[in-house]
Amino acid sequence: MIVYSWGLFGLTHVFSWKGSILPRAACFALPNAVLAVLLHIYLGPRSDDASGFGELGLGGIDKLWTGYTFVLGFLIVFRNNQAYSRFWDGANDMAELRGTWYNAISNLISFCSPRVEHREE
Repeated sequence: MIVYSWGLFGLTHVFSWKGSILPRAACFALPNAVLAVLLHIYLGPRSDDASGFGELGLGGIDKLWTGYTFVLGFLIVFRNNQAYSRFWDGANDMAELRGTWYNAISNLISFCSPRVEHREE
C-alpha cells in the first residue's frame, strides 16, 4: 500500500511521481510527440506550394474531416438520446414508486384508528 503525505495544502500529493500514472504515460506520449514535431518540420508547408499542404498532398482532407465530424456527431447525439431516454424511464419509475408508497401509507393510516368502536370493523 502506498502511503501518501499531503504536505502543504495537498500540493505535494498532486505533483508526486510515486504511485502516479504520469511516468508510464510519458513513455508512450513523448516519443509520439517528438515524431509528430519532426514530421511537421520535415513535411510542413513550403512557401512555393500554392495549396498550403506541402508535400503531403492533402487536397481531400476536408472531405475526410466532414465525414469524421458527421459520424462523431451522430454517435454523440445517439448516446445522448439514449441516456435521456433512460433518465426519463428512471424518473417515471420513481414517480410510480412514490405513488405506490403514498397509497400504501395512506391506506395504513386510514385503516389504523385508535377508537375502540372501529377495532371490530
